[in-house]
Amino acid sequence: MAQCTVCHDAASKYKCPKCLAGYCSVKCFKIHKSEPCAVPAPEPPKPTPKPQVSANIPEIDNEEEEEKHRLKLADLQKLSSSIHLKEQLQNPNLRTLIAAALSDPDPVAAIRSLRQQQPEFEALAQELISTTQ
Repeated sequence: MAQCTVCHDAASKYKCPKCLAGYCSVKCFKIHKSEPCAVPAPEPPKPTPKPQVSANIPEIDNEEEEEKHRLKLADLQKLSSSIHLKEQLQNPNLRTLIAAALSDPDPVAAIRSLRQQQPEFEALAQELISTTQ
């Protein structure tokens, strides 16, 4: 246990909520509070790791080709207003499958595999396709 930062005689049992300095008693607390606290600098935020891009996902060479594969605003609105999709996405098993596919090193292959092996995932994929067509 750390030593009291005020009297330096006893082990600190308590910590100042502002500066986290340790103190051992009410007497030391009052002495500590009579002086302004030095608030410790906040820890710098940890950088979030960038998602890994799978080497198996084909690179799209030009913007025109990329635009063909991007959903339009109207399609996104159709998806967001689909009651059937919302109902399907309430299924915790389906949500787990989606999370697993997205965190897989090769998400495209994982999605293909899930479509073949999981009927509920295939049903979701078909609903997504039919809603946007």
